Amino acid sequence: MAYTIYDDFAWFFDRYWADGFLDDAREGFESFFLSRLSPGSRVLDVCCGTGQMARLLCERRFEVVGVDGSQPMIELARENAPEATFEQADVCEFVPAGSFRAALSMYDSVNHFESLESIRAVFLNVFNALEPGGLFLFDVNTADGFQEAAAETYADVETKRVCVVKTHFDENAGHAVAAITLFQTKDEKWSRRDFKIEEFLHDAADLKRTLHEVGFADVEILSAEDDFGMNRGYGRLFFLATKA
Repeated sequence: MAYTIYDDFAWFFDRYWADGFLDDAREGFESFFLSRLSPGSRVLDVCCGTGQMARLLCERRFEVVGVDGSQPMIELARENAPEATFEQADVCEFVPAGSFRAALSMYDSVNHFESLESIRAVFLNVFNALEPGGLFLFDVNTADGFQEAAAETYADVETKRVCVVKTHFDENAGHAVAAITLFQTKDEKWSRRDFKIEEFLHDAADLKRTLHEVGFADVEILSAEDDFGMNRGYGRLFFLATKA
């Protein structure tokens, strides 16, 4: 996976997207994940992004190790959650030191992997890192979620910066794209940058089967709207897997 495509995205994610998702998912995250962990538990944050989840975990006195393939993401994560430990690495290959009571991968990170083989590699690494009875929580966008956001265009306007986001979803190809255009001014001169973030549709049954194949015993599938109480959770699912 080419993680460098996320380097330009890091500041945008940190500024505009990360906290909104966390605030919306907080109730379910507390109920289904944090409530099952003892204080001081080690938690592995896979595809940790810019560290918002790690910051919350550290505030709750958990020991956190975060891993992400993008160096700019990691640099921002270290600023946002200085008490956590972060490493830049390919999450398909990363082997963390020690064992963990729980692991998580939020912000539909699983959708950013195009192939089920890559996802399987991540699941296996997480499984091997967990203690017996350890928990693994992740979320995915479904076709309904991608379709809900399809053709959406919105802008964030600031004095010296304007961001425009256009989204598109090809259901037949199972391919979603967020095209981001940034206009910003420096020394009274405006510049423009364009970048795209791609996501891929994966069948829930395939993900559940893959979790079982790598060794997870119990797999619970939860609705972001009905179970997690997310206001903007239409079409999003959470998977909670337990290592036997």
